[in-house]
Amino acid sequence: MNERERKNFQIALIVILVVVVVLLAVMCYFLFISPGPTATIRDIAIIVLALESIVVLLLLGVVIGLLWWLIQTLERKITPILDSTNETVNSVSETVNTVRGTATFVSDAVVSPIIKVISYASGVKSAVQMLTKWRSRRSD
Repeated sequence: MNERERKNFQIALIVILVVVVVLLAVMCYFLFISPGPTATIRDIAIIVLALESIVVLLLLGVVIGLLWWLIQTLERKITPILDSTNETVNSVSETVNTVRGTATFVSDAVVSPIIKVISYASGVKSAVQMLTKWRSRRSD
């Protein structure tokens, strides 16, 4: 809101406030100079407020009913989604366990023997190198 709009809004608010105060003053003047119609106006206002209270109560009941319906609908829609999610999580958990078991099996059955063979080959290679160095020193 720029400065001009804000000033216009303030002026409109002040004008509305002055009009309401003037209307209230005029109403009070007429109510005090003739008390007979005042009682009738009071009775009509009480009836209008009672009817308004009944309407508000009915609307509140409608809102409560709609909220209950919304909660029930959400519960019916979300429960299958949660069940499906639980099934997916269980399936993923089983898959992870299968992969873990496969990795352990591959490690035990393939990698460990290969490591043993490579370590034996490295030991044999080192032994051969030592023997060749030992023989070359001995022949000198």
